[in-house]
Amino acid sequence: MQKYTKYLFFISLFLSFVSLYVMGKGGKEIYPFFSWKLFTSPSGNEKLAEQYRLYRINGNDTIRLSYNATELYDENNLGLITSFYGRKIDNNEDRKDNIRKMKTFIKSYLLEDENIFLYKESFSPWELGKPSFKIKKIQITKL
Repeated sequence: MQKYTKYLFFISLFLSFVSLYVMGKGGKEIYPFFSWKLFTSPSGNEKLAEQYRLYRINGNDTIRLSYNATELYDENNLGLITSFYGRKIDNNEDRKDNIRKMKTFIKSYLLEDENIFLYKESFSPWELGKPSFKIKKIQITKL
């Protein structure tokens, strides 16, 4: 396998440039690793991973909002912006101003912005795919 690593690297690089070109022309991403977080933020070596997610509460149901691309944002940008402001809100860094900015961000891509909550999710990447895998959710604030 090690002897093929350099070939795989160049194939991956080539396909990434092809994806960049196609997306620049208005097409869809053809190579899934082009913008995949595996290379930019790997979490396999971490014992605990944390991310901030938005949830909607309907009655007694807590529904995790998925990141669906819009004209303004792709899925990765939605996750990065949510995590950026979520971490600032969680750490009480200019909390009121960052909540206001998060609300503005939510209004820019969600049709309904009522009953939205910010949660911090914690999990162990080493447990992915195992029956013992659990995500711990902590409510940070209502937005």
